[in-house]
Amino acid sequence: MMLSGFTSQREIDGTKMKLSKGIILIFLALIFKVAVAGNYSKVYLLELELEKSVYPNVTEHLGNLTEINVENAIVTGITITTDCTLNETQPQKNCSCRTNYTWSEDICKKYACCEGKKCVIKVNDTAVCLSANRVSINGSTTLANDCKILCDPNKKQDEEYKKMEKSIITMFKTQFSTLLYFDSLVINGYRYGSVIVDYTVQILGSVNSSQLVKVIEPLNNSKLTTTGLVTIRVPEVQPIDIGSSANINCTPVENFGEVHWYLTNVQNKTTEITNGSEANFASKDWINILNLKDISGSWKGTFTCVYINGSITHTASKKLDIALLPEIQAMSTPQFPDCKDPKATPTVQIEIECISDNDENYTVKWNTRPILPGLTEIQKNGVSYKAQATIVCADKEEIVDVNCTFTNNRATSNRNKTNNVKIPIIRPTSTYCKEENGWPNTKSNYTASKRCPNNAVGFKTRECNGTEWGKEISSCVNQDLNDIQKYLQELNKGIGFIKDDAKEIFVHMKESTSSDTFNTYANINASVNIFVVMNNISQRQSNQWNDTVLPEFVSSASNVLNDTEAWKHPLTDNTNLSVNYLQTIEGMVGNTNLSSNDSYKYGNVEMQLCNGTCNSFNASVDKANGVIVVGFRNLHQLLPQNESQTNATSETTILSVTTVNNTNVTKVELRFEYSKKRLPNHFMYCVFWDVNQSAWSEEGCKWGGSGDAELCTCDHNSAFTIMMAKNEETLPYMKELTYVGLGISIISLVLCLIIEILIWDTVVKSDISNFRHVAIFNICLCLLLAHCGFLASADPKKLPENWCSILTVVKHFFFLTVFFWMLCLSCVILHQIIFVFDHLQKKVFYGLSITVGYVCPILCVAITFITFENGKAGRYYSTDTCWLVYEGILKGSIYAFILPVGTIVFINFFTLAVVIMKIVTPTVSEAKARDEKDVAKSMIKTIVFLSPVLGITWIFGFFIMELDLTDYPLPQIVNYTFTILNSLQGFFILLTNCVGEKKVRDALRKRFRGSKQSAHSKSESSTKATYSVKNK
Repeated sequence: MMLSGFTSQREIDGTKMKLSKGIILIFLALIFKVAVAGNYSKVYLLELELEKSVYPNVTEHLGNLTEINVENAIVTGITITTDCTLNETQPQKNCSCRTNYTWSEDICKKYACCEGKKCVIKVNDTAVCLSANRVSINGSTTLANDCKILCDPNKKQDEEYKKMEKSIITMFKTQFSTLLYFDSLVINGYRYGSVIVDYTVQILGSVNSSQLVKVIEPLNNSKLTTTGLVTIRVPEVQPIDIGSSANINCTPVENFGEVHWYLTNVQNKTTEITNGSEANFASKDWINILNLKDISGSWKGTFTCVYINGSITHTASKKLDIALLPEIQAMSTPQFPDCKDPKATPTVQIEIECISDNDENYTVKWNTRPILPGLTEIQKNGVSYKAQATIVCADKEEIVDVNCTFTNNRATSNRNKTNNVKIPIIRPTSTYCKEENGWPNTKSNYTASKRCPNNAVGFKTRECNGTEWGKEISSCVNQDLNDIQKYLQELNKGIGFIKDDAKEIFVHMKESTSSDTFNTYANINASVNIFVVMNNISQRQSNQWNDTVLPEFVSSASNVLNDTEAWKHPLTDNTNLSVNYLQTIEGMVGNTNLSSNDSYKYGNVEMQLCNGTCNSFNASVDKANGVIVVGFRNLHQLLPQNESQTNATSETTILSVTTVNNTNVTKVELRFEYSKKRLPNHFMYCVFWDVNQSAWSEEGCKWGGSGDAELCTCDHNSAFTIMMAKNEETLPYMKELTYVGLGISIISLVLCLIIEILIWDTVVKSDISNFRHVAIFNICLCLLLAHCGFLASADPKKLPENWCSILTVVKHFFFLTVFFWMLCLSCVILHQIIFVFDHLQKKVFYGLSITVGYVCPILCVAITFITFENGKAGRYYSTDTCWLVYEGILKGSIYAFILPVGTIVFINFFTLAVVIMKIVTPTVSEAKARDEKDVAKSMIKTIVFLSPVLGITWIFGFFIMELDLTDYPLPQIVNYTFTILNSLQGFFILLTNCVGEKKVRDALRKRFRGSKQSAHSKSESSTKATYSVKNK
C-alpha cells in the first residue's frame, strides 16, 4: 500500500525525535480537494504528537471539524485512524486502530497484526491504520498509440518515453483523482496491442460501482479489477481439520449480481469451483456462501470470489489452511520372516515402510517392540518413513502386528492416522507356498503382494492356499489413467468444470487405451470408472459433449473393447463390468450436443447422427430421424445373459439408439445381417438391454419372421441386438408320434414279409405280378431295416463309439434302397400303361431292379462317405442326430439323400399322374358305361394304394424344407402330416398292398383253409373256430 509522506523514522529538522513519557500519537486522514471545480482529490495521512493531558480536547476538536479552507484547496474528511501510547519501560508503543480501520499490509506482515487488533510496534516504526473500506484497483486500458517506444524497456530513459508516460499518467490521474479518497496511481507496464497500459490505483476509502463506471467512460477499452468492495470471511481458527466443514462468505458493498468462486491451490493452479460432492453454494440477501463439507486436502489454498459487471470485476481473496492427514501404504520386507529353522536363523531383521501421499510435516510413531526409526525419503508418490525391527524366532509368535501412526500436530481434533502391517512368521510347522517367479515364501491362508512394475500404480497380490498358489490378481493401473482418475476426483469434489478440460482428458484416455500395456482388467476397470465419473460430473454440471471432444471419446470407448478376454474378473471370470460400460456410454451419448452428420467410426464403436437410414458395422437403423446411433462390436461377448436366455446366442453388433433434442421417436426399425446366418427352424429374438433388470428383454420388440429375418421393430429406444436360438424349434409330441408310428410300421412290415412269403405261390402267377411283388417285398425289407436303424439311433449320446457313424451309413443306404425299389415299381407300372403289348422280360427286370435297387444306393453312399472326409463326424454325419449334415443350401451330406429321393419322388408322382389320367380318360368302349362316381372312386383308390409304395407321402418332406417352424400354422400342420404318414408308411403298405388287396386276402383264406384240411385230426372246437374265420 502506498502512503504519502512516510519514512521509517520520524525526523524534525534533521534530528531524531525523542518521545517523552505521557505522549500520545494520533494519525489523521485528510482529504484535500483542489478548488478547481472540485474535481481532484488527494488523501494525506498526518501524525500528531500530543501530551496525554490535552488528548481529549484535541480529539474532540478534530471530531467537530468538517472542512478546512486553504489556498486553492479544501481539506475534508478529517478522521483519526490510529491511537498509540508510549510504553514507559520498553522502546515500544502500544497502538490500536479506530473503528472501521485496519492495519496496513506492512504492519500486518511485519507484526502479524491484522484486522483491527491491538499491536505493539517499535517506537521508530510508523503505525498506520487505514480504512477497512479501502479499495485497490488493477486496470488495463488500450490506447491507440504506437507501442514501439513505450513497449521497449531499453528506452525508459529517453525523453520521449518520459514525456509519453507523463502524459498517460496525467490522463489517468485526471479521471481517477475525481474519486473521493484517491491516494495513488502507478503504471505497472505496457504491452503490445496498440498500447495496453497496466496500472494500479489505490483508494483509501469506499467507492461504488457507478462511480467507477463514470471514471472509465472516457477511457475506452478499459478493464478494472477491484479489491476491497467485497468482503470475504473464512474460518478464523486455522488450520482446520481434514474431514471437517467450513463456510466461506463473500459480502459485496452492493448487489453485484452472480458470483464465481475460484481456488488457487498450493501448486498455484487456479480453478473455478462448482457444485460437487464436497462443495455447494447458498446465498442470503447479498451474502454468497460456499459450503464445504467433509473437507479433503484438495481445498488447501486461496479462495477468491469474483463478481463481473461489464468491464469491471470485483474480487476478494483469503487463504484456507488445512491440517492434512495422509493416505498410507504400508509393507514389510520380508513379508513373511523365515523362522523354519530357529537354530540356523535365531533372528530375522525386518524393515517396515509406511508411505504418506503428501509432504506435510508429520510425527510418525511405531507401536511395536524395540524399533529403530530409519530414513525418511521423499519419493515420487509421497514421503517414505522406514523403521527396522528384529524378529526373535524363539518367541514362537505366529503374527507380529506393526502400527505406524502419523500425527499432525497442527490439527485440532482429527490429528492421527494409523496403518497396520501384519507380519506372519513361517514356523517349522507352518504350511507355506514355496518361492515362485518372484513371489516370496508365503504362509498358507495369507496373501503376498508386490508393487506394480513400469511406474504402474497399485499392487499385485497372490493368495497361498495350503501349498498351492492361487491366481495372480493385479490392481496395477497405468500411471496416466491413474492421473486422470485423480483429476476427476478433484472435479467430482467441485473443483473445476469438466467442459474446460474434457478435450484434454479424452485425448489422454485415447492415448492410454491405445498403449501396449493397457489390456488388463485393472486398466479396463479404471477406464470404465473414468467414463462413469465423467458422465456423473457432466450431468451434475449440466454440461453437454460437443463435436470437438467426440472423436477422442468414441476412440477411447472403442479401444477398451479391443480385447474381450481382459474384461474377465481375475477371480470369477464374469464380465459384469460391461453393464456399467454400456449404461455409461449410453448416458454420455444422451448428453451429447451432436450437430455434425459425420460418422465417428473406430474399430469397435461407431457413432453418428441419423436422419433416415444409418449403417453401423453389420447392422442398420431404418426410418430414423433425430436419433444418435452407436454401434458396438465385441460387446455382445461381454454382456451377461440371464437363465431364460441360455438357449440363445448373440454374435453381432449391438445398436444403441438415443433421441436428441427431445425428439419423439415411437418406433425403431433395425436390421441385422447376422440373421442371414440363421439356421432353418431357429427363432431369432429381437432384444433390448433392460437397465432395471440388467438383462436382455424382448418386451416391446418384434422379429420380422422368416420372411424378413433381418428386421427388428421396437417401440422404444435403448441398446438393441438380435439373438439366434441355439436349438431349432421342435413340435410337441413329435418324438412320441415318430416312435409309436415306427413301432407300428415295423410290426406291419414284418407281417407284410410273412404274408408275401405265405401267398407267393398262390398270387404270383404272371410276370407283372412277379415284378410287383418282388418290388414290394424288397421295399418292405429295406424299409424295415431302415426303421430299425432309426430306432437304434434314437439316443445318440448312449451309443458306443463309432456306432453313430455305422448307423448313419445303414440308414442312408436302406432309405435309398427303399426309394430306388419304389422307382423300380414305378417304372414297371409306367411300362405296363404305356407299352401295353410289349411285356417286360424277367431277366431284364431282375437285372435292372438289382442294379437300381442296390447297386445305385451302394455307390451313392460310398461316394458320399469318401467325399466328406471318409465319414468324418461333423462333415458326413452329426453326432447329435446320427444322420446326415445340413450346412446350408446345396451344402452338406444331406443332399446325397435329398437329391436322389427328390428325383425319385418326382418320377413316382409322374407315374401316379399317368395312372390317374388313364383312369380319367377311358377307352371308347368304356366311355358310356362308366359313371363319374366310379371314376372318382377309382382315382381315390389308386392314390391310396399307390402312394405308400411309391413314396408319394415323402413329398411333404420337401415342403418341410421350404417351410419354417417359426411361422404359424402351416409348417406345423405339414410337419405333423409328414411325421404321421411316413412313420406309419409300413402300416399303410400292409393295409393297401396286403390286407387291402382281394387276391392277397383270397390267397390267405386258401392258405388257412388248406391248413385246416391237413389238420383234420384237431379238436372240434378248433375246427369250428377255423370255420368261423373262413366264413368271415
